[in-house]
Amino acid sequence: MAPPAARPAAKRPSGTLPLFPLRLRWSAELDSPPSAGIATDNVRVFVPLTAGGLVAVSAENGGVLWRADVTTTVRPATADDRVYVVGGDALQALDGGSGQAVWRVPLSAQVSAPVVARSGWVIAALANGEVLALRGADGTEVWRQTLSAPVVAPPVINGDRLYLPGADGMVRALNVSTGAAIWTQALGGSIVTIAPLGARVYVGSTDNYFYCLDDTQGRVRWRWRAGADPIGSAIADDERVYFTSMDTVVRALDRGHGAQRWRQPLPWRPRTGPLRVGNTLVAAGIAVDLRGYAMDTGAPVGEYALSENRLEVLEGPPIVITRATLPGDFLVAAIADGRLVALEHVFGLPAKPLTDLPGERVALTPPPS
Repeated sequence: MAPPAARPAAKRPSGTLPLFPLRLRWSAELDSPPSAGIATDNVRVFVPLTAGGLVAVSAENGGVLWRADVTTTVRPATADDRVYVVGGDALQALDGGSGQAVWRVPLSAQVSAPVVARSGWVIAALANGEVLALRGADGTEVWRQTLSAPVVAPPVINGDRLYLPGADGMVRALNVSTGAAIWTQALGGSIVTIAPLGARVYVGSTDNYFYCLDDTQGRVRWRWRAGADPIGSAIADDERVYFTSMDTVVRALDRGHGAQRWRQPLPWRPRTGPLRVGNTLVAAGIAVDLRGYAMDTGAPVGEYALSENRLEVLEGPPIVITRATLPGDFLVAAIADGRLVALEHVFGLPAKPLTDLPGERVALTPPPS
């Protein structure tokens, strides 16, 4: 169904700066190319390597802090000074500061999506349809559910709820403490992205629609038809929700009623959803060619390439390092040839408090001890 006509975009508040222009903050040579996407706890960047092992490098300068003998092809998860890694037939927790093993839990099947962790919870979705909720402190299983189809995109913990995007087109909201169902909604295709924000849940499906669901009962409030499947997670500010689709377009829609505020074609096929750094939306594709857009108008604010021919290949999406002090937030990207690079604003961004994204619930009831 068609959303109402768009309202004019609001003007950018005075005194704010876009992320661009960028400069190289640091560059680090790795022993081998990354084997999966990278993760961060804002102090360290965790990189799985194709030659085996996991390395932690300093987010400040790129120096190697430790190496752990665990091999994975799945992006790690971080929370509560731990890094959680799927290695072989087990899920392992490592101490974020030292890389020492804390616990190890065998898995009955391969994971079907990256593990997620937040506020003491660790969620693992398996290819056999099982979903495990573990206590991050010691790996104790709190509950287990078996679904009719596996989860195919990263689950999301938000407040007291866990959201599961299913291969069967089902969006499931569970109570994260017990695994009890809160609501279920069937959509027209496999769920490839999910982002709960405030009282809404934004979902991308392989039927080429981007949906807004009411978080009370899961009913569809509006949907927007893209030219291809949405990809990666959506992001939002107080007024708009932003998503990227495989028709090489990034869009901003009104959070409330779904009207399109702006759209921008991309010069390459995206690999992930957009990132937010300050007031700048950052889009990334396969090539190391980052594009920045003003979040209120969609106007281009800059681009950055690591070489003139722009032939480098990104290994997974870049990550944002959040800072409450100057020089402010910056990006780290893994290059498929085995490099890690950090990019920051040439003069720094204004310092700001470390807060959750707009509309995100404060997590949450921790697992029972």
